[in-house]
Amino acid sequence: MAQADYVVANGTGAAVRSDINGQLAAIVSNNSGATEPTTMYAYQWWADTTSGLLKIRNSANSAWVTVGTLASANLGLLTSSDATSTYLAKTGGTVTGNLEIGTTGSLTFEGSTADGNETTLAVTDPTADRTITLPNATGTVGLLELAQSFSAAQRGAISALTSASTVTPDFAVANNFSLTLGHTVTLANPTNLTAGQSGAIFITQGSSTAYTMSFGSYWDFSGGTAPSVTSTLSAVDCLVYTVRSTTSIHAQLITNLS
Repeated sequence: MAQADYVVANGTGAAVRSDINGQLAAIVSNNSGATEPTTMYAYQWWADTTSGLLKIRNSANSAWVTVGTLASANLGLLTSSDATSTYLAKTGGTVTGNLEIGTTGSLTFEGSTADGNETTLAVTDPTADRTITLPNATGTVGLLELAQSFSAAQRGAISALTSASTVTPDFAVANNFSLTLGHTVTLANPTNLTAGQSGAIFITQGSSTAYTMSFGSYWDFSGGTAPSVTSTLSAVDCLVYTVRSTTSIHAQLITNLS
């Protein structure tokens, strides 16, 4: 950023010169009167390219004071707390780091004129589904609420369950699970059931002892009878399921896969 002289129109303030980091060092008056004050101030300036104004203050806790307008739209935007950092200029540029939007901020893509055809990405909670305002539409819609068409394969990770006398899958963790039997197991009612979730549980029989498996009350099978896992050592079965409601899981055991 080029150096420049600015006259502070505040009382009888003298002309001051800025250095490259935006720190002003000069005799600047914040009083008025016929006699020139002798107090020294080290002012920090802020080139606010959003409003096109030049502002100064004399400490991190003081208020910004507008002292003029910017001579160039290409001045870099400096924050009030870090005058040495480089920020994206008003006229654009390349962002080399992360572009962060606050918890209640938004990012608007606008055409050559301000009208109703802008697209705005708004963040209401960093941990929640992001929302988008569609052109010429009212309200917002979650990005994941829109119909999706994928041009590449989508994969669900397989989460390993730990064998115990009672195994309780958490359906918020994954859709697909694996379980190697090391106990006589009760596959209990999963937590975090949501209607519409589906997946598979791959069940591997013990390598030295054959174990049995029973099921919690939410597991519903054809004819109302729970199946038996394959008793052959190291055999692999696949329990496929679809969650019908928060208390009902429709399931089928495909046995002895090899």
